[in-house]
Amino acid sequence: MPADTTCITMPGPWRHEKIQANGAQFHAAIAGEHRDDRPLVLLVHGFPQYWWAWRNQIEPLAGAGYHVVAIDRRGIGGSDKTPNSEDGLTLAFDIISVVRALGARKTVLVGHGRGGALGWSAVSMEQNLFAGLVTVSSPHPRTLHRVGMHVTLRTWRHVLASMISPLSQKGLVREDAVRSLLTEWSAPNNDGAAAQAELYAQALQLPGAAKVSLDQLRWTWRSQHSPTGRKYLRESANAIHVPVLAVRGEQDPLLPDRAWNKDLEFAFGPYRKMRIADAGHFVPEEQPDVFTKVLLDFLATIEL
Repeated sequence: MPADTTCITMPGPWRHEKIQANGAQFHAAIAGEHRDDRPLVLLVHGFPQYWWAWRNQIEPLAGAGYHVVAIDRRGIGGSDKTPNSEDGLTLAFDIISVVRALGARKTVLVGHGRGGALGWSAVSMEQNLFAGLVTVSSPHPRTLHRVGMHVTLRTWRHVLASMISPLSQKGLVREDAVRSLLTEWSAPNNDGAAAQAELYAQALQLPGAAKVSLDQLRWTWRSQHSPTGRKYLRESANAIHVPVLAVRGEQDPLLPDRAWNKDLEFAFGPYRKMRIADAGHFVPEEQPDVFTKVLLDFLATIEL
């Protein structure tokens, strides 16, 4: 039976396009048009999601005059599922290459979870392309590789679970399992993300998607033990001088507030950390209106 790809091309106030970059083809939901006086806004999703995670932000951003591009990361959603799609160095260069392919003079990169970590890295590697960085539920990637109590026991439980390939991969494509994960990582009684479990499970059922998603998580936690991973962490550690906004849900069960304490070792420009009440790990979905306003306020401060 052919794979059901309707979740990728969900209709809405956006258009679906393909972007050729870094040797792969990336699916993107796009709204708005280029303007010389506004930065491109590139939205990069986290785990276990795809571009649909930004559905609540795309239209308001475009309505405010921004060119908005929400991509599916390599190996996920409608983007190419190439061999070795888990390498963080490749994934960071994917973001850089997508920005170049879009031809924007300056870009504000907005990344959630794993997308936020890659955002830190992409800006560190090619700062001249970016005018600002917004990370959601994502302290600097080097912090997460330090020994210490900056991650919770629940975080480590999910890390260990992701190492058990056959069981976790089969579980990840079940709607009930995806809903359970989204619920557990959200604030209590908030179903902003969990209500989309059917679509996220459908995207993970696409050939190779669940395996790639888990391989990317495993690579993240094992990266310091490989030459490529160590290079990725070195390249991610350059001083960042563009404005940075770090957003955390106050009830994020995966990462405690102290996980952001080391961000200023890397963010040398304007830096602000904002906590969003009644939100867990999936802030843009759990508190969409609040997050959209925070994002628009930040964008209004960006100077090109």
